Amino acid sequence: MKFVRLRTAVTAAIGTSVLLAGSAVISGGTTVRSHATVPLRLGYLPNITHATDLIGIAGGYFQSALGPSVALSTTAFTAGPDVVTALFGGQLDAGFIGPSPALSAFTASHGAYQIVAGAASGGAAFVVQPEITNVAQLKGKTISSPQLGNTQDVSLRIWLMSKGLKTTTVGTGDVTILPQSNANIVTAFQAKAIAGAWVPEPNVQALIAADGHVLINEATLWPKGNFATTVLVVAKSYVKAHPAVIKGLLQGELNAISHLQSNKANAETEINTAIKAATGKQLSSGILHAAMANVTLTYDPIVSSITKDAQNAFKLKFLTTPSTKGLYDLSLLNEVLKKAQLKPVVTS
Repeated sequence: MKFVRLRTAVTAAIGTSVLLAGSAVISGGTTVRSHATVPLRLGYLPNITHATDLIGIAGGYFQSALGPSVALSTTAFTAGPDVVTALFGGQLDAGFIGPSPALSAFTASHGAYQIVAGAASGGAAFVVQPEITNVAQLKGKTISSPQLGNTQDVSLRIWLMSKGLKTTTVGTGDVTILPQSNANIVTAFQAKAIAGAWVPEPNVQALIAADGHVLINEATLWPKGNFATTVLVVAKSYVKAHPAVIKGLLQGELNAISHLQSNKANAETEINTAIKAATGKQLSSGILHAAMANVTLTYDPIVSSITKDAQNAFKLKFLTTPSTKGLYDLSLLNEVLKKAQLKPVVTS
């Protein structure tokens, strides 16, 4: 399938920028805009692989495209599986998450949650301590991923399996994988409590800054380096009840991507605004620039890579089936793309 990027020719109107004052934070707080009739509760992660949604939130592109009749509230989470838990708990209507949690949400709900668009490609790597130069040296070591069953966790386990290493979370295995938050991963790596970690940006750059080096850039494992790292998942019932709202959200996504392409410096400022609002910390310009260089914003969910993700998750017994039939509903995305005179995204 052809990899699609948003052209700068998109000229859909973008309203006045609305900064992230009082925005949702990882602790669970949300901001709901008043004088609106339809609520849209959106989950996201404060990672550079979520640059599309970070710009959409901090730059006001989501709210502007949604209009005053929609009350947008946003909540930041530490990893995709937590977003899925919130979706299942009725706390969210939609979420930007990685392919593996999206597959889990779809499978466990028997199709109640579907992917309606992509958001980002790339931006993940396995970073290890300076003394580790080959996979054989990982035997007997403890390494980390952001959360059990998340996208990077699946990639890490599959890669180690392909190298003949048995992984374990507890108990006997060649390599122990300790899932923990990205913030804790950086701290543990700095203390040399872990030998390495498979993480998304900007944590790749944070580990490199802590004297680590990239053993495997995940892009090298995919055709032409294209693989989905962030997608937009929405409750099927919400799409049915409020299709115009989801079209507005998708228009806001296109506007956010277009904004990055036409004004990178301003977009990066908005990304840092959103990250600081969610985590309390701002990224250094060096880490931000380096991380952004490894991520491509795209509305294309890159179906071929998610098909492989499903097969990998099934192989690891995180999914009960590798089937992705019914996983996608790109009809609203393609309506928005048609209006913007862009090519439609297909799933086959």
